Amino acid sequence: MKLFTQNHALKNTLTAFAYWLFAVVFFETLLHAAVFGEFAPRFALVIGFSAPIAGILTLLTGFLPKKVSFPLSILLTLVLILLYGSQIVYNAVFGSLYSLAMMTLGGDALGAFWKETFLTMMEHILPLLMLFVPLIVLILLRVFASFAFDRSNKYCRIALAVVAVLVQAATVACLLIGGTGYFTNHYFYNSIDTTTDQATDRFGLLTAMRLELTVREGEENSYYTEEQPEEIVEEVVEYNVLEIDFDHLNTLTENKKQIAINDYCKSLTGTNKNEYTGMLSDYNLILLCAESFSTAAIDPVLTPTLYRLANEGIIFNNYYNTYPNTTTDGEYSLCFGLFPDTARGKSASSFYASRGSYEPFTLGNIFLEQKGIQSYGYHNYYGSYYGRNQSHPNIGYQMKFAGKGMKFSNAWPASDLEMMEQSIDDYLGQEQFHAYYMTFSGHYKYDRYINGIAELNWDLVKDLEYSDPAKAFLSCNIELDKSLQYLMERLEAEGVADKTAIVLAGDHFPYGLTDEQYSELIGYEIDKFSKFKSTLIFWVGGLEENIVVDEYCCNVDVLPTILNLWGFDYDSRMLAGTDVFSDGEHVAILIDKSFYTDKVWLNASSGEIKYLVPEDQLPPGYVDNMIQSIKTKFTISSDILTTAYYNLAFGKDKVWVNNYGWQ
Repeated sequence: MKLFTQNHALKNTLTAFAYWLFAVVFFETLLHAAVFGEFAPRFALVIGFSAPIAGILTLLTGFLPKKVSFPLSILLTLVLILLYGSQIVYNAVFGSLYSLAMMTLGGDALGAFWKETFLTMMEHILPLLMLFVPLIVLILLRVFASFAFDRSNKYCRIALAVVAVLVQAATVACLLIGGTGYFTNHYFYNSIDTTTDQATDRFGLLTAMRLELTVREGEENSYYTEEQPEEIVEEVVEYNVLEIDFDHLNTLTENKKQIAINDYCKSLTGTNKNEYTGMLSDYNLILLCAESFSTAAIDPVLTPTLYRLANEGIIFNNYYNTYPNTTTDGEYSLCFGLFPDTARGKSASSFYASRGSYEPFTLGNIFLEQKGIQSYGYHNYYGSYYGRNQSHPNIGYQMKFAGKGMKFSNAWPASDLEMMEQSIDDYLGQEQFHAYYMTFSGHYKYDRYINGIAELNWDLVKDLEYSDPAKAFLSCNIELDKSLQYLMERLEAEGVADKTAIVLAGDHFPYGLTDEQYSELIGYEIDKFSKFKSTLIFWVGGLEENIVVDEYCCNVDVLPTILNLWGFDYDSRMLAGTDVFSDGEHVAILIDKSFYTDKVWLNASSGEIKYLVPEDQLPPGYVDNMIQSIKTKFTISSDILTTAYYNLAFGKDKVWVNNYGWQ
């Protein structure tokens, strides 16, 4: 009888484990197919990490009697269906997976885009329905193998726990295959700022989320000190730096991250002042962060004002947009010259987390502090979304939002033209002014039947030989073009166009278009290296001839370039971006730490390197040094934010930082 009982318990445990292993691997496979589209040999790691998870689920349900075990198994399966289904839908909408830390924000986004979300679900109904296969299997088990839900005995539980630990250890050991260098499986498993996409691709979604919950310490203060240029004896070189005693700052804090920032900044010379320093010091500045803007929106006939602005002024031939999605991250880099916090354990978007910190280099604040000019900011959606009603006044803008200073005839998305019409009189009469716009008309989903702006301008695009989403994207950007046309007409009528600069950058890649649809518009088949190449508009009124910039650059470089052109006093050592007119290495960086220079293009997710010059002509250790330098740019950006470093550096009062407490 005892032997029978033991055999029954073993059979019960093995059957339950087989179900959970099947369920987890099935979910991971379906997600992988929907999101990544291909299976590399490293998918074996996903299976390896799935086995211990299946063991934990088996142990969890095996402690309980059948009348509880089966309902709990149903509940856990439904939770997994919801988790994987929401990731599939989120990826279809935004082009990436949401992290555990951003789960609330992801839910808010899908809720705000409920029409788009519903249509996306209908477009992906097959994989979403397939997610219910494990649930059907579970019900069949209850009917034909009900013993699977019997309580297991302690010997089976101990054996299963031991096996789960051994499989976990073996799978982790397998990470060493291929080495421990940059962009290996070992690197992505242990790095604190591996993206959810990168971790899920290699280890599975559940393991990726576990890693986000168990953030490891140790890398945060590992800064790479770049080799500084040799001193020039023949001429005096001035740098964009401030007189800051970093040694003294170290005596004012015990925060290790702040001390590391001080030591790092002290080791740098900063970027040099140059022939363009202060060139636009008396110019007005209008800065626009344009929703989903890219080169594909520029057309000489459909968007003539965008075309004009893009081809006059300062022309950037190698500008790349760092971000595949998430407006707040692209907006943050544009406004702060820093990368957002990408650590697995972050608790809020970086823009929102900055709301209580002193921000000396943002344009709204620096125009006020160094020129005495009040700056104005506008967004044609609700200020509560992303918490802009708290973050943007903190960076120096007197803000107006939809429902708070402005009204719009269409709510989703609202008209950029109507925003411009309701705002320009706030500042146009000033002797010198700065205004900031976060536009909205270009927003996903590119479908005329649910997107009011796409429908508004549809007659202008309906006969084009493009797919309907591509035509809708152009239709939305026609509204942006109308707003800029109105802006130009008002500037010219007021007689200030020749003393005004208009800077426009996209917040992220237009994720609402598939690669095929985007390739239609851009005129060539995009790949990882070309996908994020974009246009930075930097129109300068009264400029006699264009200034051409060939240096590689990205979102974080816009702010320091503006600060240099307007001749503001700032410390270039405290920013991740670089003035494009300064000497030294220039680099375009993507959020996954891929990078492009005039010598090397590196795809961080695959480790693929494309050499633009013969490899033997590169400086010794060039690629490794660039990787380290980029890691440091992300680390210092995160540490400046999470420690309210500028408050220390500039002697400001203590503030509430992130969710870390008073600093």
